[in-house]
Amino acid sequence: MEEKFLNKLAEAYQTYDASIIEDYLADDMHYASMWVFHEMTSKQEYLDYLAGKLQTMKEHGAKMEFQIVPGRLHEKALLVTNDEAPEGKFGFVADFNKEGKVKMLNITAQAFF
Repeated sequence: MEEKFLNKLAEAYQTYDASIIEDYLADDMHYASMWVFHEMTSKQEYLDYLAGKLQTMKEHGAKMEFQIVPGRLHEKALLVTNDEAPEGKFGFVADFNKEGKVKMLNITAQAFF
């Protein structure tokens, strides 16, 4: 479940299509970034944000490359392999609810995987 979602998230970024992950998200999911103060608190808010971000990336020809890696706090994480923040490598980790839907998605430094 975790690896499948992370692969779909990578696909969404690589094809600039947020709808690819829509069915994987809980309605009350949260999204947080260690670099942004605001935490999003719904599926719709996150999908609107992601669609806008992906459109901007597409317009600027930005491409992201990913690799599924093991984590210490999460079994799997999605590492961004072609970009690096000043703090080092970063990527995504997800937590799931009982129904197997993403309840929390974080973009964070690799040290917190």
